[in-house]
Amino acid sequence: MNKPSTAPTPTPTPTPICRNELKVLLVDDDSFQIKLISGILQGLGVSDITAATSGEQALRQLSGKHSINLMLLDLHMPGMDGFKFMESLGTLGYGGALIIVSGQSDDVMHAASLVAKLRRFTLLGTVPKPVGRAALSALISKLG
Repeated sequence: MNKPSTAPTPTPTPTPICRNELKVLLVDDDSFQIKLISGILQGLGVSDITAATSGEQALRQLSGKHSINLMLLDLHMPGMDGFKFMESLGTLGYGGALIIVSGQSDDVMHAASLVAKLRRFTLLGTVPKPVGRAALSALISKLG
């Protein structure tokens, strides 16, 4: 007698893409972090970077622009935090990759990872603040 499969559904694998073709949305309320992360991304060969200083602003930008391949998301933001943002992002049908960037505790980062996976986002991983070039490069390399 065959037992029903209990294996988890695999997370979709992102289509390989060159760094210079990436369209990145950076969502962080801290202007210093936006400049820092943008500089790291540019140093890694990513040139198409859009920044949003709130979850609400990011959702407005995404509603007309579905070509974002990669999103870097801070968890701790006033108004709409990263968890609420992921909830809203799921209703938009976002199909790109996601990296969670935050200064929150390991437990909070783990919880955010679980939420992202449950919402079936292509989660490349998490990066603690302050963001390091090597950590970000390793996660972006997962795209191909």
